[in-house]
Amino acid sequence: MRNWLSTAAAASSLALLVGCSGGSGSSSTSAMGSVDDVPGPPKQFITLPENWAYAFRAEPLIKQARSTRPASDAFSQGAYEGYMEHAEYEYGPLMMDFKDAIYHGRRAIASAQGNVPQPTILSERVLPADKVDELTQARARLIAALDAGARTRKGTEAGKAQAFYDCWVEQQEENFQPKDIEYCRNGFYANLDAIEDKPSAQQVPEVTTLSADVLFEFDKSTLRDQFRPELDRIAETLVRDTSTNVLVWGHTDTAGPRPYNQRLSERRAQTVARYLEGRGVSRNRMQIQGYGETRLAVPTPDNTPEYRNRRVEIRRR
Repeated sequence: MRNWLSTAAAASSLALLVGCSGGSGSSSTSAMGSVDDVPGPPKQFITLPENWAYAFRAEPLIKQARSTRPASDAFSQGAYEGYMEHAEYEYGPLMMDFKDAIYHGRRAIASAQGNVPQPTILSERVLPADKVDELTQARARLIAALDAGARTRKGTEAGKAQAFYDCWVEQQEENFQPKDIEYCRNGFYANLDAIEDKPSAQQVPEVTTLSADVLFEFDKSTLRDQFRPELDRIAETLVRDTSTNVLVWGHTDTAGPRPYNQRLSERRAQTVARYLEGRGVSRNRMQIQGYGETRLAVPTPDNTPEYRNRRVEIRRR
């Protein structure tokens, strides 16, 4: 989202400050915020002719979006209404952000036709490094809620959650209008809260013990494909219950040299943590540790094979 610079500044430079997706700055106010408190300049420039080229494309598209009758299902309607709110805001005289108006307008039209697009893929945007983690977790929670039936159970809120998420990502990429970022982020979480199944304490066990012999080949730290669904289940639970942090601990039996067992336990704990992270669990929610043969589930003498000691534990903390 962007506001125009003053006319004098625009005329002198023939350029507008914009964010990564085409934003610019002024002191205009709106329902979604002001840029009076902008912490720093936007990231790049576009020329006035380029911006007005987007305006000529935006006008017919916004008209089409306004006249499109939404599909009958609540999810499509909610998404259409959410995307139209953002498209109208971008297109309006306070923002005149024609590029982003096109982006949201196209999504509104697709939603109205019953073809709601998938939430923004983060790799398609250039985002501040310190914001990627939260956005990744948020997207994973949204996808989990949609896959769990939110499209039909809470269709309107589900559609709006997605539209607000895309607005948040677009705003976060520009990263210079904090009130607009907050508006979209808060709108997303408010609707997400309405569509998520709230986990009970029993859904996140105190300790989950996974046999290393099941997860890994002998003496290896690469996960076996056929046993990944168990980790998928754990990841889904953690994605839904973001209040829970976990310990990921690797253990071995006493067979073999102690230093080697220590390294093997660390590699296996790291492998499990990386897999959970790839499924949307933030790395900073996991404390990863390898204990080698120092914390045996079943006490044995040295150099004793014991499958119950070869394990990875995921513990609540």
